[in-house]
Amino acid sequence: MKIFWKCLIILGLLVLLGGCARGPDGPDGPGETQYQVQITAQVQGQINSDSSEGKYYLVMDIDENPADGPGSNISLWDEEYYYIKVEGGFFYFAQVGGTESFLGSGEIIEGNKIRVTLDLDDLDNPKRLDINVVTADKDNNTYDSLDGNYFTIDTTILGATNTRTDSSGDSGEGGTDFDIIEVTTLIKTL
Repeated sequence: MKIFWKCLIILGLLVLLGGCARGPDGPDGPGETQYQVQITAQVQGQINSDSSEGKYYLVMDIDENPADGPGSNISLWDEEYYYIKVEGGFFYFAQVGGTESFLGSGEIIEGNKIRVTLDLDDLDNPKRLDINVVTADKDNNTYDSLDGNYFTIDTTILGATNTRTDSSGDSGEGGTDFDIIEVTTLIKTL
């Protein structure tokens, strides 16, 4: 019986000293819901991890003006654009003109899809995103991009989704591994 009381006292002390467990809400109540954008890009062939053959870009315009989203020419991208670059099987995140940082949340799925998820906080919480996917050779000469360039998604609507298909066989020297055929975006929460 003494062991029971000792264990009960120790447990009580742990609770008092450790405080109580709380969720992501702060002491003033529920916090603001954090939205994320998930982008999945699919190619006709397989995602090529040989960086000497090319790379993949998922580029986003955050200025909320649907008239000036990212085109296929990488050298003309605006400094307001953010991108995720997949090169040599690694994922990098940066703002155009900024320093690239390693992105640990990217994945290659089923061999022919790239999927990344970004917190919208990392993009300054835009109300909309203009998105394009571009494949390029090692010198950033474009192999393929979405037909009609970019598309837009409303980031204020949880569950919003947008899927764009792209013509197959239009990647020139890039071949099927750099031939974009579909891009899907989804707005979700943590």
